[in-house]
Amino acid sequence: GINAEYGTNNLSCSRMVQLRDESSETSENSTVAKGPRQRISIWPFFVLALAVGLVAVGVHYIRNPDDKIGCPYSAIFGSKGVKNPHLPPEETAENEETVGLTDEEYDKSIYTEELVYGGQKKLAPVFSGRVITKEQLAEHGRHSANPWVAVLGQIYDVTAGKRLYGDDGTYNFFSGKDGSRAYSTGQFDEEGLTDDLKDLKPQQIGEIYHWINIFSKKYPFVGRLEGPFFDSAGSPTAHWREIESSLADLSATEKLKGELKRKYPSCNSHYDQSAGRAEVWCTEKSGGVSRAWMGVPRQLHLPGESVRCACIPKSLLKDPKLKEYPNCLPNSNSCLIKLQ
Repeated sequence: GINAEYGTNNLSCSRMVQLRDESSETSENSTVAKGPRQRISIWPFFVLALAVGLVAVGVHYIRNPDDKIGCPYSAIFGSKGVKNPHLPPEETAENEETVGLTDEEYDKSIYTEELVYGGQKKLAPVFSGRVITKEQLAEHGRHSANPWVAVLGQIYDVTAGKRLYGDDGTYNFFSGKDGSRAYSTGQFDEEGLTDDLKDLKPQQIGEIYHWINIFSKKYPFVGRLEGPFFDSAGSPTAHWREIESSLADLSATEKLKGELKRKYPSCNSHYDQSAGRAEVWCTEKSGGVSRAWMGVPRQLHLPGESVRCACIPKSLLKDPKLKEYPNCLPNSNSCLIKLQ
């Protein structure tokens, strides 16, 4: 009986194991049958949407060739009800003076490297931005939480540079005033920190004007200062127009100097005071001008300038402004010069 009972139990256990194995096999087959879940890629839809958008933009500009893509910041100014002071005013009945002016007569943005020396463009005759009095500017001196600095009547908020223009700043004497003259002369006392530019040369005015480019890249533009450069409406005064004229002349002069530098690049030089002589020589990069020719040293005599050594190509050796160095072979790339 015991054996029969164990035999029965063994059969039962064997059957249970068989059923479990069959169940497991069925489950595995079911999984294989279903296979892995497929993911739907969104890239085709994205590419299709992008293509449709590009086609729509292309069709728009084919039908409207004069349209231009608007400035992304225009919405910012518009949402706050503030006009961009860097742009010329719109052509309205109140601004009839601006109607008919060409783009070249406007200075759409005085704050660019293009106008580092004034260029030929001018400020628009009507200003739609903020006009500040000297009393208001003085409230934003070095002790203010928001110091302002003015250069040639252009005011900038230098709060971000407070470590320089605040109480303990190295340049705090510029805060709260237009100290344009000092940007050229380096005279940082009350007498020198002034907007009086009389007797300054065009080159010095150009040095001052260059600071407009520097400040405009680092600090927010506040407005124009009522004074010698702009009137109570912010329009340029006759004095400002004189500055523009000086800067235009300076721009032409600098352009000519650049052309002369490229045409007559300077020589390399080495002076030996103890031996009482100097050596000058030419390379394809001497004078900071890269070129395909080397040139030979010659004395260059330009009106109003000191005589200097220039590297000259063979095609210009007969130029009357040039003279050979004594005791130097005409076709030599270097010369030894006896110091006077």
